[in-house]
Amino acid sequence: MTSMANYFLCHESEISNDTTRSFNVVTNQGPVELLLLKQQDTIRGYINSCPHLGIPLNWQPDEFLSLEGTHIQCSTHGALFNLDDGHCIAGPCSGQSLTAIDIEQQSDGKIYLQQQ
Repeated sequence: MTSMANYFLCHESEISNDTTRSFNVVTNQGPVELLLLKQQDTIRGYINSCPHLGIPLNWQPDEFLSLEGTHIQCSTHGALFNLDDGHCIAGPCSGQSLTAIDIEQQSDGKIYLQQQ
């Protein structure tokens, strides 16, 4: 039987709507760089790695969005990813997707990374 491990990331109040935040988490499977995105009080998470070259996406710490705030954008090659599903719609990795992560948002507002 495989057990789930939960890793505390932050409280939902620490991420404003229409913003992103980066995290480095050391899990049982090793270190993981990830990002959380908050839109209309919905929080999504992705591994911070462009499918094109496997490099971090962010421009600067916590800066993952295009200038218009409409997409996640790779800082190296400008690839654009949908906010709601991480699918690449433009750039060298067009047709690929960011790797979504399982997060748990508890009733007290705490957000956890869930990993098997």
